[in-house]
Amino acid sequence: MSSLIASFLFCTLLSFVFLLGRTRISSSRSDSPRACRRVGIERPQKLSHWHQIKHALSRKGRRRILGKSSTVAGVVEGLYVHPIKSCRAVEVAEAEVFSAGLKYDRRYTFAELRRGPDGTDSGSSGWEFVTQRKYGKLANIRLEIWEPDPDSLDYALGEPNVQSGGVLVVRYPAPGDGVDEQRSFEIPFDPTKGQIRNQGYVLQKMRIWKDTPDSLLITSTDRSDAPPWIKDIQAYIGSSKHLALFRVASGNDRHVFRNAPRKAELGYQSLVGFADAYPLNLLGLASVADLDRRLKETAPGLTGSTALRFRANIYFKGSTAYAEDSWKRIRIGQHVYHVACRTTRCELPNTDQSTGRKHLNQPSKTIRAYRDIDEGAGPGRACLGMQLVPVSEHGIIREGDEIEVLETGEHRYIAQ
Repeated sequence: MSSLIASFLFCTLLSFVFLLGRTRISSSRSDSPRACRRVGIERPQKLSHWHQIKHALSRKGRRRILGKSSTVAGVVEGLYVHPIKSCRAVEVAEAEVFSAGLKYDRRYTFAELRRGPDGTDSGSSGWEFVTQRKYGKLANIRLEIWEPDPDSLDYALGEPNVQSGGVLVVRYPAPGDGVDEQRSFEIPFDPTKGQIRNQGYVLQKMRIWKDTPDSLLITSTDRSDAPPWIKDIQAYIGSSKHLALFRVASGNDRHVFRNAPRKAELGYQSLVGFADAYPLNLLGLASVADLDRRLKETAPGLTGSTALRFRANIYFKGSTAYAEDSWKRIRIGQHVYHVACRTTRCELPNTDQSTGRKHLNQPSKTIRAYRDIDEGAGPGRACLGMQLVPVSEHGIIREGDEIEVLETGEHRYIAQ
């Protein structure tokens, strides 16, 4: 009896500590964008300490999470969006889901102007996206999402921040000053035609993997009217080429085929903005906990949250490690998703998302040693997490949503 009481008090105390450190972000700052409120959750612990405690509870812990249900396979523990590709993630309590993924996710990206064979700039069509694979310091560029607030005294349909569907506030370290001094700028989340014209945004082709979509060029360092912030960021990340910021142009999301269901099945063809391959990425915290266990031996000095290194949209708890490998169709909350394929992993997780520092080869080396499991991905391509395609073109996901597995089966990755 005494052991049961002690166990109850222990779990209650942990839950209190967790909730105490996890608060909604206030929007009462004097420099708040007009007519807007800030979106997001502040959780200083992120996903490192808490998920390790949860999964240390093993089977008993899973039963507490899932209850007595025989159909629930997990519960959404964290939701993350990445408004600018490869910059710091923003945690949210809930997120709208569209055909191209979560609202706000990977709608902007930085790009460099590639050089021609003679060393000169290769022209206006020579822009190519960049990520933490090349510039780890992108992780130190922090993002704030501000959405229109009908309760604001400044709210009006003609207010520019309302017309653009909100504002992104981008905060970055001043070049040469570590991460202490922060500078900032604002950009409209979805600029109107009038804002595009007035701000001088233009359509240009920008290469992302094998695609070259017409994308909206916000500004670049090769322009005479370039704002100081684009040159600051160029210097901070260490780029020696011209740097630009692009947004997905309206109507120019990229179609996804490969492992994605076809239009005849869904009623629409799957899309992405500047995501690498598929609309959403899902990762089980039990799988991360198993990797953490291995890293204690192979990379004991590794810092930062292991889970956040993988930059997934949906983190869930309550399953066994790698249970998601066999999922083919699932329901999250009220909406159904195709589990298209496994997620192949590159070297990007070697970057600590809290500092931007890169480890020479971890956790990538450890993952490759035991997660080279998909013949379609090719030899040496480790897999961790799953790629999702929403069945409906609009939905919503919330923290705490239950995950129900509707279909299981085999996966074989189809490369680009």
